[in-house]
Amino acid sequence: MLTLAALWTMMMAPVAEAPGPAPGPEPLSIVSIPSPEDSTASFWQMVIEQQIIIRVPAQRSSLNNFSAAPAPELRVRKAPVEWKEKKAPKCIAMRNILGMQGAQRDSIDLITRQKQRLRAQLNRGCRALDFYAGFYMQGSKDGQLCEDRDQIHARTGAKCEIDKFRLMVPVTKSDD
Repeated sequence: MLTLAALWTMMMAPVAEAPGPAPGPEPLSIVSIPSPEDSTASFWQMVIEQQIIIRVPAQRSSLNNFSAAPAPELRVRKAPVEWKEKKAPKCIAMRNILGMQGAQRDSIDLITRQKQRLRAQLNRGCRALDFYAGFYMQGSKDGQLCEDRDQIHARTGAKCEIDKFRLMVPVTKSDD
């Protein structure tokens, strides 16, 4: 009975007043812009930087071909091609690079618009396997990719500097 009486008293007690509606937003105030003659005016400077990133896709080779073997094609068998290294320029134009292939453990082959193959020797400790999916290079002011200066960036996060370029010349080898 005591519980029922306590509940009855609480229901009949006057209700405390609820807080009123929240005050609205403050009215907008007019801000004056300092005149150009005002010497205390502060000045702001905005710097806009532009960065160009160039992506070079990988072409299929034995290093990065993880798919099933292609269906055999009927074609004339060509003599195997061997590549001979020759002296190459220290820089190549970035716009001329069409693709790349993993070549050796520490080098990748760059294929150019002129149908040339340039072997890029990577820095010590860099693996060609890191670049199996292609690479990115940051555009330079002169538009050149140079040895001992520029880095290439793998999609895996690896960064490598190019130590040396070598021009690869095909030498056909006849099977006897």
